[in-house]
Amino acid sequence: EKRLLIYSHFNGLYVMDGTVAERPRYVEMNKEKGNPFKDTIPAEIIYCEDIESWVFFHPRILTALDSEDSNECQWLLRSEQTEDFDLVELSTGFWRLWDGKIVDDYRIDIDCAECSNDADCNYMGTCVDEPGLDQKCECFDGRFGIFCQFETPCAVIRSEKDVNTTLEIVRDFDQDDDSIDFVVVYGRPMYAARMQGKPYSLMRDGYPGQEEQYFKVEHPINASVAVVPHKHNTPDGYDDDDFFEIANQTLAFQQLMKNYTFLLRYTGSRWYGQIINPDLSSKSFEEEEYHAFWQNSFSGMGQEDNSTLIISEATNTAKPAGVDFFEMRRRNKVFEGGIYDYDYSPYGVLLPLVTLEGAGFFHCNKPFE
Repeated sequence: EKRLLIYSHFNGLYVMDGTVAERPRYVEMNKEKGNPFKDTIPAEIIYCEDIESWVFFHPRILTALDSEDSNECQWLLRSEQTEDFDLVELSTGFWRLWDGKIVDDYRIDIDCAECSNDADCNYMGTCVDEPGLDQKCECFDGRFGIFCQFETPCAVIRSEKDVNTTLEIVRDFDQDDDSIDFVVVYGRPMYAARMQGKPYSLMRDGYPGQEEQYFKVEHPINASVAVVPHKHNTPDGYDDDDFFEIANQTLAFQQLMKNYTFLLRYTGSRWYGQIINPDLSSKSFEEEEYHAFWQNSFSGMGQEDNSTLIISEATNTAKPAGVDFFEMRRRNKVFEGGIYDYDYSPYGVLLPLVTLEGAGFFHCNKPFE
């Protein structure tokens, strides 16, 4: 199976688990609480003696159809040649990346997730002993993050297009002993809202005027009747509506549009706004064992990943408020046989949801005093 390999989907916590070549072996943890995966096969970072380099690899991701022709140690990322035992020190150098071809001078960022004193916690928490780790930051109220680097996010955010369109933070009602009462994924909160019909208030052009022709989601009574989507024919504006045109070809999506959850969640470097099944809860999310790559949040390859409607700029902010967002056009390989040129970036053509760069598409709803 071919898949668009987005490396940021593998960002997160990696924990030492044994050794390889007399050096630590680091294993990917789940994206919620940082515990070991139950069902998902994790990525690993190990030392590869064959090329005398540290490598990032995943046992299910091959660089060639024949495993014997794959890169040494199946590497997807590799450091410069070294005999060093300290992986953190190597993160400041240049690595090589494979994405179908080898890319040189690729920078990665690896930090130790343990603290040595309160300064490592930004003086917003206390460095304490933790079983299984050397020490970790225990954050003060109003702070979160591995190093207490983030302020507690706002509970409600609103759309720039419509102040009445709000998304609420997803609460964690089965929280651990920490002070965080919201679900955290990839180290960030999630926001959600129950909706029905096409979410115009979360899209670039907002609500259509009476004279404008927009693709409208329809729900045929006869399940065997396919919906004929409206086709935008303005190639200069990239207005062909591939998200709804592809997705609405299935009866399941047509039914979903009657009642769904719009979910905003972080995926390692970008926020994805997705249309998903309405039965969302903190418990179901934990059982889902979410991973942006393996859940096909965006592969660019076909209809099955077409839940992602909007996407943010690359960012490391703690919340989506104040971040620029985009709609994706001509992003999907399903459309390669169409009349338009689809030789674009991995995310297709990104159309800004607001006119001015840096204005942000979502904003915090401040509580009334």
